[in-house]
Amino acid sequence: MALPISNTPIYSLTIPSSESEFKFRPFLVKEQKTLLLAQQSEDITTMVNSLKDVIKSCAKSDININELTTFDLEYIFTQMRAKSVGENIELFFKCDVDHGEDNEKAKIKVNIDLTKIEVQKSETHTKNIKLFDDVGVIMKYPDLNLLKIIENVNGTNVDELFKLIIPCIDQIYNSNEVFHIKEQSNNDVVDFLNNLTTDQFNKIQEFFTTMPKMVYNVEYTCPVCNKLHKETLEGLQNFF
Repeated sequence: MALPISNTPIYSLTIPSSESEFKFRPFLVKEQKTLLLAQQSEDITTMVNSLKDVIKSCAKSDININELTTFDLEYIFTQMRAKSVGENIELFFKCDVDHGEDNEKAKIKVNIDLTKIEVQKSETHTKNIKLFDDVGVIMKYPDLNLLKIIENVNGTNVDELFKLIIPCIDQIYNSNEVFHIKEQSNNDVVDFLNNLTTDQFNKIQEFFTTMPKMVYNVEYTCPVCNKLHKETLEGLQNFF
């Protein structure tokens, strides 16, 4: 006779980028082990691949994992973790003042409610960026395959920025024609970007700095000097 298997509840959430419903079950012990190993690796590629596998396993709705944006992934994971392990996580923060021998005492444990974390959207954010005359670009959000580039990109290295920007350009247009990037050569797109002014290029960069993201603001007081600290948590690794 087969051993009894626990039935898991089904939950739902709204995917931020598409506003479509996504149903899921909590992840199980075997999947939690996979995530723990990925976290211990501290390798962003391993973390992303593990998350994709776990989301696929837990999904009760049709979903194309590769079409999820980075902030979709972060949101789905935190809500899935809240229903699987617990709604609260505890993180340690330290005072930015050097207290010498008392530095260990200057740490404080902060309780974070994952259900309170939401994807924040900037009012100034737009996918349609007008560059010069009647020329503009239509952007698309980075997917999971670009997450490791986002985590490691050097904002002062133009070649590295191009590796992030080019896959996120959907179209270049003017008043007469629309150029779909997937139909253009990489060299032509690089040439287009290289011939932008600094101000025009900054408009494209602003797309990434203002795009939706998961943010959690933390306030804590140092138990040694009573200094109030304010920090902002962003990115997958803060919530993994």
